[in-house]
Amino acid sequence: MADDAVKEILDWYRHTAQDGLAGDGVRFVEPLGAWTVHGHAEVKQVLTDHPVFSSDELRHSARPVPHEDNPILGSLAAIDPPRHHLLRRLVSRAFTPRAIQALLPTITDTVRTQLAEVDGELDVIGQLGQPLPVRTIAALLGVEADRQPDFVRWTEAITSFAGSFSEDPSRQAAFRAAHAELAEYFHQVFAEHRARPQGDVIDTLLAAEPDGNRLSDEELLNFCTLLLINGHETTKTLLVNTVLCLAAHPEALARLRADPALVPAAIEEVLRFLPPIGGTDRFTTGPADLAGHPIETGRRVIAMMLSANRDPRVFAEPQEFRPGRTPNEHLSFGHGVHFCLGAHLARHEVAIALHALLHRFPGPWSTSRIATQRTPVGIDVLDLALVSS
Repeated sequence: MADDAVKEILDWYRHTAQDGLAGDGVRFVEPLGAWTVHGHAEVKQVLTDHPVFSSDELRHSARPVPHEDNPILGSLAAIDPPRHHLLRRLVSRAFTPRAIQALLPTITDTVRTQLAEVDGELDVIGQLGQPLPVRTIAALLGVEADRQPDFVRWTEAITSFAGSFSEDPSRQAAFRAAHAELAEYFHQVFAEHRARPQGDVIDTLLAAEPDGNRLSDEELLNFCTLLLINGHETTKTLLVNTVLCLAAHPEALARLRADPALVPAAIEEVLRFLPPIGGTDRFTTGPADLAGHPIETGRRVIAMMLSANRDPRVFAEPQEFRPGRTPNEHLSFGHGVHFCLGAHLARHEVAIALHALLHRFPGPWSTSRIATQRTPVGIDVLDLALVSS
């Protein structure tokens, strides 16, 4: 039964956090060849102290990087200050409160249009989780929303090309094809925008001279790849996890229906309880120390947000899903200079979608279909269908 699978997902996160937080929450995991960090304070330290724990895997990893061709490794998310600050200032203009407000009509229209096609059962990912963020990011970038199937395929191929997965011949082939197609597409977009500027994010990037020089086409491509992939994946997963949490907690769902003003707080609790990304990598730039553990230069350190978000030293009753939780100092969008640039946009997208789902699916929610895939830092939901019980 699909609902049993939802329970298994929630149980996995609970047990993983409990096991990770045992002792001092810092340990070397041989199969991963990495240190894992679970406590809230230690995860926050790793995310914040970028001079010691770097996001730049290509520069600082002591081990070979089999996915070195992945454009994500050359993007804003994988470089450190001072260049990080220069580039982030450029793209942050697209995520100001005013810019996000301008996108809200597009978001609302997409949700309305997609839910109008639903007859009884909602394909959460196919009918809403993918179209919503892809069309939003397309509007932000100024590119064609009708390339959604390609955007989704490219995203899946590029995000799955990492670590040991990059040694899989089928993933290698899919990655190379996706990367080539994505590069060809954006190079064409760049040429069109150079000929006919449209006043959007891409035009801002094309005109930028962060250090006195224009961005290279490779830097432009890495920027757009990051915005497309992170803007799609984060929102899709947050929406899926919202459905999972509310299907598993009918009392919380009823409370939201009775008081829709609680929706923003409920989304924050979903972020804490089932974060879109369970953990993220950093690499030591020199000898480091975490909770008394000496860590050598070039080591991979995985900051496990899923465990940090359930640290009883920070959260009362951390294993309980409480939509009205205050304060809620989760780390799901990171912390410090690499705090998720699109966090507020993702919150708005999912809030608008959730308000619509509360109205469209009255009564308790149930999942009629689900497919999952285990990762080292979480469980990816590949397929999910929602019905009213």
